[in-house]
Amino acid sequence: MAHPSSLTDNYDALLSTTLRNYQKTLQDNITTSNVFFYSIKKYGAWETIESIGERMQMPLMYEIGEADSYSGYDLLTTTPMEGLTSAFYDWRQAAVPIAISGIERKKNSGEARILDLLKIKNQQAEMGIIEFVNKRLLIGAGNSSITTAYSSPANGSVFLDPLPLHVAYDPTTSVAVGNINQATYSWWRNKTANSVSTTFAAFLTELRKLRLQTKHGPGGAPNLHLVDDNVYALYEQALASKHQNPSYERADIPYENIAFYKQPVVSDEFVPNVQAGSETQSTTSGSWFMLNTKFWGFKVHAGTNFVYTPMVTPENQDASTGHILFLGATGCGNRRKQGILGGVDTTLTS
Repeated sequence: MAHPSSLTDNYDALLSTTLRNYQKTLQDNITTSNVFFYSIKKYGAWETIESIGERMQMPLMYEIGEADSYSGYDLLTTTPMEGLTSAFYDWRQAAVPIAISGIERKKNSGEARILDLLKIKNQQAEMGIIEFVNKRLLIGAGNSSITTAYSSPANGSVFLDPLPLHVAYDPTTSVAVGNINQATYSWWRNKTANSVSTTFAAFLTELRKLRLQTKHGPGGAPNLHLVDDNVYALYEQALASKHQNPSYERADIPYENIAFYKQPVVSDEFVPNVQAGSETQSTTSGSWFMLNTKFWGFKVHAGTNFVYTPMVTPENQDASTGHILFLGATGCGNRRKQGILGGVDTTLTS
């Protein structure tokens, strides 16, 4: 007869193997459940790397070559161009536990039933880390600190820099983004506008103007528009009033969406109120992010790309515990191609 501890050992091995087999599905579920993640990955800015170095480095070009005319035997200029630098973003980590107690194992005895229990536990952990990553990318520390990265109350660790920091409602404040102070360098500022529209027509004009500002220069116009729920409803209403139907190919992005200049407009419950600097969405102060994901970078450590750790039973506990781990960094390499419209009055009716 086998030693009783082999039951725990076998279950731990069974659980660990099952979780590893599910790992690719987990990664796909996480990236397709987060519109920002999905779009970065879709446009090739997602990179899995083996060696991370001290920080993630993104090269920046803030000046272009200075051309000039010449004639015949004129001397050609050999003055080297400046205008190259780098932004640096810190690596950040996250984890979510998967735990099964001894009594849960006994109540769900048999391989089939224990795998059913594991499926539920896995879904619980998966939903937890999806919401954590999505929420903290959009509202940072939350409350009135949406431009500040989330810091764990348990251990003080810091997570990824949030979207409202990279695409700031006030990009002139003295804040370092990617280790570069936006107040010092005007070329390191995103486009921003405060909505004052009182009609649908004026609101649409504000959108067109902001899009033109972000369109200038190489790289094209924004390819993703991220809004809160109230602004999404307002935009739909404005389009309906003009009998427009800007359909978007649903097979191309797994979200319900409409379009602005043929690019998807998607809503998220965690898009903050940037005018108030609050995580709480408002019916009188909506937010519209215009993003060019071609200039975003997301690097993830290959061995910690939402991976499962083995399920382990400690000597002093009647439970098996594993984790889903993440290690990565995200950053923007051209903030001038990003825009934010804040203060959108979503009570407009005509």
